[in-house]
Amino acid sequence: MGQWLRYWLSVVGVRLRPTTHRAYRDHVRLHLVSYLGRVKLAELSRQDVTRMFVALGRRRNRYGQPISASTLERIRATLRAALNHAVREDLIPSNPAQGVR
Repeated sequence: MGQWLRYWLSVVGVRLRPTTHRAYRDHVRLHLVSYLGRVKLAELSRQDVTRMFVALGRRRNRYGQPISASTLERIRATLRAALNHAVREDLIPSNPAQGVR
């Protein structure tokens, strides 16, 4: 996953606004690679994604507050976009992040 996420950023980054690319890059670097980076793309499951979000929900930001629901939703949107791209590239049959709340 870590390798796929970095590749995906390099491919989609050229078509995004700089602020969107920066947000995606931060989500990948700070959250997604930390939790999912060692999981193989083809082996990623809905349970892996759910466990990541449970763990993220328990984390605190630099001010000692829980990560906000809106930030978690943006992280989920970033992951969904990366996995939707993998589906379009026929690397995985379906998006394991689809439907995860």
